[in-house]
Amino acid sequence: MLRLRRAGPEPARAPVTVRAARRDDAEAVARLARLLSLSDGARPSRFTAEAFLRDGFGDSPAFRALVAEIPGAFGPEVVGYALYYPGYDTDRATRGVYLADLYVLETRRRGGVGAALVRGVARTCRDGGGSWMFWSVLKRNRVARRFYRSLAPELRDIVVCAAFGTGFERLAGGE
Repeated sequence: MLRLRRAGPEPARAPVTVRAARRDDAEAVARLARLLSLSDGARPSRFTAEAFLRDGFGDSPAFRALVAEIPGAFGPEVVGYALYYPGYDTDRATRGVYLADLYVLETRRRGGVGAALVRGVARTCRDGGGSWMFWSVLKRNRVARRFYRSLAPELRDIVVCAAFGTGFERLAGGE
């Protein structure tokens, strides 16, 4: 789920580099995923560095990720990430991506980092033959909704449904 919170004044714009996440980004991405979960009052994410390595790389990765870096005192510093995975639309017979996570450190928000990550995902999608991008955001997260509306309109005629836990097990025939 995509969640953003605004905190304090707009930071100075540092040059942002967006690149594909690498194996050595595992700790940074897992830390940011924990902060994403906690920022919305949820319990800490179960997405660990080990899960990032296991599920994001290899013969059949479950997702892809981009990271945003800015210059730091000790080299580039990862200040945000976007995690996405491929999708397909049979109505249009087109490829696209679902943006599952977008998070930027609170101290780096409103400096163009989030927009750079979203543009990076869109470009990666287009370069891979895709023509659309989809994401969801919690209704109560007004700040994130305002940010996303600056990029694309909210769809009013679609309801997002989800099956988790016992509901998913029932669907899968496990109960």
